[in-house]
Amino acid sequence: MIDQSASTRFFWLGLLLPDFCLSSQAIAMLKSLSSIQLGFDWQRLNQLAGEDPDFATELLAMFLQDAEESLARLDRAIEQRSLQAVEDLAHTLKGASANVGAGAILAVATQLEDTARCGEIGKARALLGLLGEHCEALRAELALS
Repeated sequence: MIDQSASTRFFWLGLLLPDFCLSSQAIAMLKSLSSIQLGFDWQRLNQLAGEDPDFATELLAMFLQDAEESLARLDRAIEQRSLQAVEDLAHTLKGASANVGAGAILAVATQLEDTARCGEIGKARALLGLLGEHCEALRAELALS
């Protein structure tokens, strides 16, 4: 079992070393996590929404809708083996995730961007699956609130 500090190290390694490519083993370790421990920063979302809970919910719903569309585009780009499109889409998702406080999605999108930059399209499918899992978990959390 990987602890929170290990998943955090993977995240920061991707940010600090943009040319760093994750090994298949590292991706497998990330996938084995039930959820990346970076989670979601509700405080960040509330700040963005001006402390308005209804607006925060609306922003998160819009983010998730956009994320689902990004995942569909990423799926097509991976299928077409378009490294530049995967890198660009992952970068956009990374920025949107950072804006709303979606740390787990941010971490995986960062790794996907780096994987595409390194030319390792084969690893992109596993990371896309992780992004989908994190979006679904966040959607489920939104439904509970």
